[in-house]
Amino acid sequence: NFIGSINIFADRPVRIGDLCRYGSEMGTVEEIGLRSTRLRGSDRSVTTVPNSDFSKMQITNFSRRDRMLLKTVLGLRYETTPDQLRHLLTQLRELLVAHPRIINEPMRVRFVGFGDFSLNVEVYAFVRTSDVSEFLGIQEDVLLRVMSLVEASGTGFAFPSQTLYLARDTGLDPQQKKAAESAVNE
Repeated sequence: NFIGSINIFADRPVRIGDLCRYGSEMGTVEEIGLRSTRLRGSDRSVTTVPNSDFSKMQITNFSRRDRMLLKTVLGLRYETTPDQLRHLLTQLRELLVAHPRIINEPMRVRFVGFGDFSLNVEVYAFVRTSDVSEFLGIQEDVLLRVMSLVEASGTGFAFPSQTLYLARDTGLDPQQKKAAESAVNE
């Protein structure tokens, strides 16, 4: 434990108050002693890890990051036309570029493939914050705006389900479809 303590004090992988992953667990460092380190988990339990074990673990310190990754895959309905998809991709890119808390490089919005039940669009961007609560608020704002853009493009989200059609599907709104396609042509 003493050698482990020396390693922890010399390397300083974590400090008191840091949120970290240690092994397969996550917690906030509450105390670093000569023999052990105490961490409080998300369920508010306290785990004491001997420094000899803690110094051998892979430790990821989330408190030292300078930005946080916003990454999601949107599953769009297969009825979405190529022009609707192009329009939506452009609108999503403009949303991210214009957002004051999104870092423009690296940032991407790409049609990445055909899923079992959806056309998949990946949104990948970094948010300029290291605070989890602030990140969640920014992510929520972006995702709500994404929902509005998907609707305005005349398409919708696909759901992993099987459908048995016994009646005619009303389909997507043809006026919104034409508006999105004409915007791309212009």
